[in-house]
Amino acid sequence: MPSIPTTGLRRWLHASAVSLGLLLATAAQAQWSPGADFSGARTHHTATLLPGGAVLLAGGQDAGGNALATTLRHDGGSGQWTAAAPLPQPRSSHTGTLLRNGTVLVAGGTSTTGGPLRTAYTYDPEDDAFTPVPDLAVARRHHTATVLRDGRVLVAGGEGGAGQAALRSAEIYDPASRTWSSAGQMPGLGARHHTATLLPNGRVLVVAGMDNGEAATVNNALYDPLSNSWSAATPLPPGEQRMHHTATLLPDGRVYVAGGESAGGAPVPGLPFIYDPEAGTWTAAAGIGERTRHSATLLPDGRVLMAGGAHAGTGGLHLGAVYYNPATNIASLSGAMSQARASHTATLLPGGRVLVVGGLGASGPLSAPETLWPAAAPATRNLATRPTVEHAIATPLADGTVLMAGGQRSGVGTPPLRYSPAADAWTAAGTPVAPWRQQHTQTLLPSGRVLAAGGLGGSGVLASAELYDPGANAWSAAPDLAQARYYHTATLLPGGGVLAAGGRGVENDAASTLAQAEVYQPAQNRWVAAAPMPAPRAFHSATLLRDGRVLVAGGLSASGQLASAALYDPVANTWAGAAGMLQARNGHTATLLPDGRVAVVGGWRSGVAASARMELFDPLAGTWSFQTLPQTRRHHAVALLDSGELLVAGGYYGGVGQPDQPLAIQPQTTTRPRPVIGNAFTQINHGSRLVLLGTGFTSDSEGSGGGTAQAAGNLPQVRLERMDGGPVAWLDAQLSDAGSYESRALPTWLPAGLYQARVFSNAIASSAYVFELRAPSPGAPGAPRNVTATPGNAQVTVAWDHPAGVPQPASYTVTAQPGGASCTVQYPATSCTVTGLTNGTAYTFTVTANAEGGSTSAPPTGSVTPTAGPGPGPGPGPVQPVPTLSQWGVMLLAAMMLFAGVRRQANRS
Repeated sequence: MPSIPTTGLRRWLHASAVSLGLLLATAAQAQWSPGADFSGARTHHTATLLPGGAVLLAGGQDAGGNALATTLRHDGGSGQWTAAAPLPQPRSSHTGTLLRNGTVLVAGGTSTTGGPLRTAYTYDPEDDAFTPVPDLAVARRHHTATVLRDGRVLVAGGEGGAGQAALRSAEIYDPASRTWSSAGQMPGLGARHHTATLLPNGRVLVVAGMDNGEAATVNNALYDPLSNSWSAATPLPPGEQRMHHTATLLPDGRVYVAGGESAGGAPVPGLPFIYDPEAGTWTAAAGIGERTRHSATLLPDGRVLMAGGAHAGTGGLHLGAVYYNPATNIASLSGAMSQARASHTATLLPGGRVLVVGGLGASGPLSAPETLWPAAAPATRNLATRPTVEHAIATPLADGTVLMAGGQRSGVGTPPLRYSPAADAWTAAGTPVAPWRQQHTQTLLPSGRVLAAGGLGGSGVLASAELYDPGANAWSAAPDLAQARYYHTATLLPGGGVLAAGGRGVENDAASTLAQAEVYQPAQNRWVAAAPMPAPRAFHSATLLRDGRVLVAGGLSASGQLASAALYDPVANTWAGAAGMLQARNGHTATLLPDGRVAVVGGWRSGVAASARMELFDPLAGTWSFQTLPQTRRHHAVALLDSGELLVAGGYYGGVGQPDQPLAIQPQTTTRPRPVIGNAFTQINHGSRLVLLGTGFTSDSEGSGGGTAQAAGNLPQVRLERMDGGPVAWLDAQLSDAGSYESRALPTWLPAGLYQARVFSNAIASSAYVFELRAPSPGAPGAPRNVTATPGNAQVTVAWDHPAGVPQPASYTVTAQPGGASCTVQYPATSCTVTGLTNGTAYTFTVTANAEGGSTSAPPTGSVTPTAGPGPGPGPGPVQPVPTLSQWGVMLLAAMMLFAGVRRQANRS
């Protein structure tokens, strides 16, 4: 089988990058970030996005050419990898396809002896287990697997046994009956290293590949599921034969075919081509240069990202990536990756991040993954006008409306208002206790009420606080802060408390800038002291991240503006440093987006009246990027709408637009319709299933390049997020289709309260659906708290605090994954040691409190690894760690390598 030899790849230590200056020009906006490394470098593996937002990495080939049985799971929330159940049989060059019941079909591949396999299995993410299904009719590898509109899977072509360099045969897997049936034979001489793409009309387009004569072909085929028959499709233009290419379904229903190689590794002579299914024609597209064995990912905004790959003919590796925009037929360079690679996988994660894993590098198979937030301009639109207000605060409420309170206009306090996105209208929001306040804070509490605290009033700096009840549309007094302050922040913590940090204690006195912090406890209706910030700051922002930490950024010190940032850990009550913003600023806003990033909008800049730059913080990579807005703002208010848009109101300063014109910003632009959830508000019992009805749950487009390693898929991912900033959960699917979704039982560790559910289809998020999760039955205890895990030699000791409230647990059970090893202790014990573990394997641990009336589990811990030597410190509990020193080291090394490339390019020019 012709291929690019590993030894040839290893000779290319310096990867090619065309127009390096353009790569650097876009790097500030689109950065590749190294991800958490894992043991088990590999290529020719599969990467499958699971219903819970995780990614299953399965099988592949190691540096010695051996097929692997190991699997790993990537947690999209923490970015960490954990070992999963091994494949029952080692394999590479197989397919891994997500089915509509939430399981993964693994089929065929190359065995440890080098021959093709017939065996197939399904993987259940909830049970972390593989189950055999009947064998394929024909042993095959380098085939494709495509989910049809009715949920069945078409497996087509590939390489068989002796004399079967390329198969014509195809077969269908039916998940309902767990059986295989024949799908006839493709026209022509068969295909391997081809692509298969599900078209909007339900048919499947198979493009090119290597035929049974071991020659790359221009021939294509169409499969019709309704008649279970094949027909020839319009071939590629003469001389455009190819294999190891990519084929991506565009939002308009056309198919973009790019790159590849001819037999023997010769480069494809021409340009990429676009196939029009309606006309049955091929049209040349903008060139991307010679590129084969790369990845192609359809982004939410309709562009195609092609990453890595090899130079056909030479074997040199691509370090860079290319965007193709079908709307303009323009190909442009993206930022350089940390490592050049080919034969890797690229997975579009919910929210829009692209995860690149494995592949063949200059020294062999890789284990270091990397991620990219693709650069894109935000979409904006104007909203209903209201009088311009400075220093007001906007707070999203449970019913989807937004409370905008406080602030002033021309030195006069303004009354609070509520904005309805559905009606695009503003209405009165009661009468506050304080005559007026500005530069204060507002925080949505778990009860649905809003806490307004501190600020400036008619009598100076305020210590007073008050509560707004949206149901009664009324305000009432709350306990005073221990420290009067304004220009401070107040952040709802996962436990329901509110962290008030920094600010100034005396009006217009920079020397009174505070580092002091305190926490409001709603249950006790009181304020208590918290650890002070590392340095005093005011007029900053503070944002609760998905992992429970609080990001504090920018602001003013006693001596000037700050770009620095810090992270607060509420469990440990400690502060740590974080990467600083790209611009020093104060008077800005910072909002947690549905994709987990933090959007910093507007504010004052040194020497500039206001900023038009929106900075985006990626908590996993610990890095900042930016987008440019059409307006400058300062002293404004921002709230996240159910649509995922940012409502920006007030604080207008200069630029384009009207002072009284609020703005809606959509950080995630898309050329495709968003999923729509049609459910009405309801209450859901603990442990029940979430059923959603709507439209667009499966997209007409697919997120991948259609080859063997990356089965295309468009099944919905569903995420729950507590509205008060508490836990986030990705749900495992029971059933799903274009208009409905049913989860498995909701996690028992989810606390009661108001939740937002969002459907993601190919990373495009729906508007939020709000429901109330009822409290568990009084017979079940609460979840154990503050869980930690300490590794030892073939064992891990897990400790926790008792649940709050009643009933009292009778016992606790600790369960390890993978493997299910466990231990049980009786109340009041608060620790337990799980033994019989494998040193070097990463485990997570779940602590369950048991009582006569039921059981409740805490969220799984972060991964910890037992070791025969002196073990590391305690593993992370519910709060995830900041990036490790090794991760920062990888990022620094990548930056040094890129700088070295610039020097070499400069010396040559």
